[in-house]
Order: sequence, then C-alpha cells, then structure tokens
Amino acid sequence: MKLEIRHLFDSTIEKRYRSFASASEDTETLNAQGQDRRRKKLQHILDTDPEFYVLHRCTNIAATWLSLLAVALLQDLPLAEEEIEPTAEKLAAISFLSRLANDLWAIIELIEAGFDLQARALTRAYLEHVDVLICCIHDEQLTAQFVAAVEPDEANEFWHRHVSKNKIKRRVSEFVSSVIEAPGSQVVDFLREDAELAGSMLLHPTITAGFAAAFGIEDDGYDSYPIFPTPTASSAGTFRAILIHLFWLWFAMGPLPRNANGRWRPLFTNPELSNHIALERFSILISEMLGFLLESHLLMRPSSTDD
Repeated sequence: MKLEIRHLFDSTIEKRYRSFASASEDTETLNAQGQDRRRKKLQHILDTDPEFYVLHRCTNIAATWLSLLAVALLQDLPLAEEEIEPTAEKLAAISFLSRLANDLWAIIELIEAGFDLQARALTRAYLEHVDVLICCIHDEQLTAQFVAAVEPDEANEFWHRHVSKNKIKRRVSEFVSSVIEAPGSQVVDFLREDAELAGSMLLHPTITAGFAAAFGIEDDGYDSYPIFPTPTASSAGTFRAILIHLFWLWFAMGPLPRNANGRWRPLFTNPELSNHIALERFSILISEMLGFLLESHLLMRPSSTDD
C-alpha cells in the first residue's frame, strides 16, 4: 500500500513539480549548486574572519565536551538487573547534558547551512536549559522537582514556576555575581542582552521579523538572507552567547561529574569512569579553551561588537 502511494505521488504531484523546476533548471542541480554555494561561503568566512573561525571551532569543542559527559554518564547507569536507583542529580545531568549536546550540534549545523534565524530560535531555548542546569546543581529541591516533572503538564508547571519571566535568569545572575565576588553585578544580563534582543526582534512574527528574514537589517549589522539560506558572519554573535553561558556552566559544575559540587554528589559510581584519562584531558582542554577566549578578549563582551 505504501509503495503504491509513492508511485501515485510520483506520477502526479512530483511529476508536475519537476515540470515546473525543469523550465529553468533541474531541481537536483539547483539543490547541489545551493549546497556548494553555502559550503564555499562558510569556508570564505572561516578563512577571512579569525573571530568567527575561533568561536566556531570552540563551539564545536564545547559540543564534543557535552557529548562526552553525556555518554560517560549513560555508561555509568546501573545495569537492568541491578537493584540500584540512579540519583536525582544523575538523572538530571543525563537529561540536561544529552539535550544540550544534541541542541548544540543542531545549532552548529543550522549556522553552517545558513539558517541563522532558526539557529537563534534554538539558542534561546538552549540558554534557558543551561540556566536551569546551573541552578539545579546548587539546589537539590529544584533538581528533585525537575526530575519529578515527567508528564507534559508537570513540565509546563515547572517551567512557569521556575523559568518564565526571567526567574531562572535572575538566579543565575545572583550565582555568577557571588562567584566573581561582585554583588549586584549585571554582567549576565549585559552579555546576554543582544542575544535576547535578536530573539525578540528577529524571531517573533512581526513586520520587523519579516523584513529581517527577507533582507537582513543593515543598521544592526544583521546581514542574513534566510529566504535564500547562506552562512553569515553575524552568526559569530550566536556562538559567543553560547560560549559565555557554557563559561557560567563551567563555574557551576566545578569538579563534577567526578567529585561533589554545589548540592550535587559525585555523578560517577564506576571507578574506571571516575579516573578515565579522556575525561581528564578534555576537562583540561575546556579550561584552557575558556582561558584562551578570555585572554583574547573574545568571550566577555556583547555579541553586537562583531555582528
């Protein structure tokens, strides 16, 4: 039956579509040309824009780091025949890190393919997830409530209670201010402001967003043309916002997952994973990478400076 549906579709709808496309050029040729154009544009940006190159590579390294942590935690789960319940913090860590890793790879792919608006939309949710993870590490009750929110209604209630209307962002701001010993600092809001403005201005279904999608916004340095996707250098601002938040997460995690930090106990129970050389080396690499970004003045500044 399914094969018959395909044959029927190909002989009617697909046939007519190809007749339209072939009036100018073959559809597959056009698709191949578009993909080749996007690859060349991305390579041109990487070759000519050192900041974009560094932020792009660092974001890839960060995605690998999150993936490595998520996989290690999955491997550390008790076997099915073992009567051991994983801790709430381990379940929360697996949920967050696997989601963050998947979303970050998707953001990278979207930017590389020229879908900058879509990458920014996903980044807004991504930053919120990082915020909640930071707060969970330092609040065992919040962790327990997050793990217990299994059903959609419960998850929505959790989000409205703890995340909506900047509740979770204020908590992250307080945490970062305490870590950097600058009470009342607005550094989190200041560095995130442009990412949120882009989300409000470019992603909402408004006239401004429509024109931005069609033509870009020259006055604001937003030079994307998502109707005809092409990689754009302004995506460096998205990479920067992501890396800044991962810097706050690095603060919050401390020696996790090997050792306790905040209100979380150690996440590993398997000694082989606790002492795994690859995890140790990657932990050092992430620390050195963030230090490089700070020393090079590529991290702690608003994204609009390079958009």
